[in-house]
Amino acid sequence: MRVLFAAHQFFPEHYAGVEVVTLGLARELRARGHETFVLAAKRSIPGNDIEPGETEDYEFEGVPVRRVGRPKEGPSRPYRLDYENEVMAARAREYMREVRPDIVHAEHFQGLSAAVIPAFKEFGVPLVYTATDFWAMCPVVDFRRHDGAMCRGPELAHCVRCIASRHTGTRMKAIADRTPAAAIRLAGALSSTPLAALSHQLRQIGALRERPDYIRERMRLVDRIIVYTRLMRELLLANGIGEGKIVVSPYGIDTSRIAGLPPGDSEPPPLRVGFIGTLAPHKGCDILIRAFRMLPREMQAELKIYGNLERFKPFVRHLRRLAAGDRRISFPGPFRREEVGRVLSGLDVLVVPSRWYENQPGVILEAFAARMPVVATDLGGMSEFVRHEENGLLFGLDDPADLARQLRRLYEEPGLLRRLREGIGPVKTVEEDAAGLEALYESLLSGRERVV
Repeated sequence: MRVLFAAHQFFPEHYAGVEVVTLGLARELRARGHETFVLAAKRSIPGNDIEPGETEDYEFEGVPVRRVGRPKEGPSRPYRLDYENEVMAARAREYMREVRPDIVHAEHFQGLSAAVIPAFKEFGVPLVYTATDFWAMCPVVDFRRHDGAMCRGPELAHCVRCIASRHTGTRMKAIADRTPAAAIRLAGALSSTPLAALSHQLRQIGALRERPDYIRERMRLVDRIIVYTRLMRELLLANGIGEGKIVVSPYGIDTSRIAGLPPGDSEPPPLRVGFIGTLAPHKGCDILIRAFRMLPREMQAELKIYGNLERFKPFVRHLRRLAAGDRRISFPGPFRREEVGRVLSGLDVLVVPSRWYENQPGVILEAFAARMPVVATDLGGMSEFVRHEENGLLFGLDDPADLARQLRRLYEEPGLLRRLREGIGPVKTVEEDAAGLEALYESLLSGRERVV
């Protein structure tokens, strides 16, 4: 069969969780005799050499890819383009005509917008959507509010402030901070009146107000929704998405670079602690550094922080200031995918200190594949994989003191690290994941007439 994957971004510039999963499935399905393709958005920013709506074609590791330039970014960009972009829909139709897939599997709609959903369905093929994060419900994706509270669904006044909070130091954020919630809700009501034609701000608020209903309606066209966690299923249903269509199925990972590692059997001292991920505030690396610096100086431990040091430079500078003067903390930076085995073999425990729900961090599965315990924030998503006292430890949200206590336990309690290693079960592989998807695709295809 011919399978078209859709994603918000793709290799080579972008190589986080969604991209890794998409590439892994596309390659594995090719190995199983199918034809796979990728349609992805690409940010139209200086250095990316692509204009909004422009396309570029290339192959990555044997998979044909078409990328389409996203709208220019900035406060003046019409917010509606976040979820309703007819240019992206037109490009999706063009690629559908060229590729003629039997099935479309969307791993993410950000950048492409939900307008591509009816465009895909015009061709009479099944459409599968994997809710890799909370974009369908949250305009800033992470479901963590501007005030630090965990969110459960869109509310206009909070959504306005959440978007503004991503633009620190701007006039937009200053205005949003000073505007009462009642005034924002009033602006939302006025945005549906003729006054909106006279005000860019009202049009922006109106577009944000209409976002949930627009996405919810398009999502009704999706044939099957795959979620990695029970938490995601619960949140989608609570927000009116996916009734009767949701399948809970964690994704599989490529274990080929990890499987050959010698089994971890080292015991502290020293305790070798690691962080692997995006060095952005919502990932909580600052919590880990604060916790690590609470450990007694006589405790033999080291912390290695792996991640791109250039993408979120202000936050990286903040992390370096937090770590200043502590020689036990180092910043090796990013590493190539083929080096994951080497990196993991140099650690005893991985810490995932995220401030948001985290749908299914691939790094947790990679650590488990290497028989390495994980210490994670006690939040839905992560806590479905990291089971306290069985294959890892959990600590309270935004609580470096609690994290420090858990790290001390690994150092001070004899046999704890070994017991947690023994509690790690088998990890789902990309081969197993692809086989399950293959069966899903075939069941969907058998229930329709082929459209020529």
